[in-house]
Amino acid sequence: MKYIVGRPKIKTAFTYVLFICAFGVSIFIADAWEGMQIVGILIILVGILIVFPGISYCELMWKVDQNVLQYTYHDNMLMKISSFFKHLLHTHRIEYQMTIELSQIDYIAITYAKVPRLPYGAIGYDVWFHVHMYDGSIYSFIALTLSGRKDFNQAVDFMKEQGIHFKDGYHILDALHSHEHLSYYLERIDKEQSK
Repeated sequence: MKYIVGRPKIKTAFTYVLFICAFGVSIFIADAWEGMQIVGILIILVGILIVFPGISYCELMWKVDQNVLQYTYHDNMLMKISSFFKHLLHTHRIEYQMTIELSQIDYIAITYAKVPRLPYGAIGYDVWFHVHMYDGSIYSFIALTLSGRKDFNQAVDFMKEQGIHFKDGYHILDALHSHEHLSYYLERIDKEQSK
C-alpha cells in the first residue's frame, strides 16, 4: 500500500497554457508590425516550455509505502522543467529525488513557516516535516501542499501505523483532522507565540 500527497497539475497547467497560446496566436495573426510574428512565437514557446512545466510541478509531491518515504525536491526551475519533460515524454512516472528508509527514521518533527504569498502580499503558512534519522541527519521538506488535506492525513496515519513517531508541538495534526481552516489555526498560534 502506498499513499501519495500532491500530484502534477496537468489540467490546470494546460488551461493556462491554452490561454497563453491563444494570446500568442492572436499576436502572430495581428501582424501590426514586422516583429509581431516573432513575439507571438516566443510567447507560445515560453508558454509550452516554461509555464506548462512550472505550473504542473508547482507543488512538492511525496509518497510513502511500507519501506520508504520519497519526496520531490527541485532546486530551480531548470530542474523542474527537465523533470517534467522526463515524466511526460520518457519515464511516465514522477521522479522522487529523495528516498528515506522508514526503518532509519527516528521521528518526524512537524512545524510551520510563515511565508509571503504573492501577488497580493498576504501571509501564508507552510507545514514542514523535519525527518530526524538514527544517524543524526535531518531531512526537511514542505509536507502539506496547498490542497489535499485528506491525502496528507491518510499518509500520516499510515506512517504512524508503520511505527513512525511524530513530534507535533503545535498540534498541527489535530488541527488537520478537525474542520478548522489550517491557516487560521496557525495564525492564532503565531500570534500567541509573538506575545
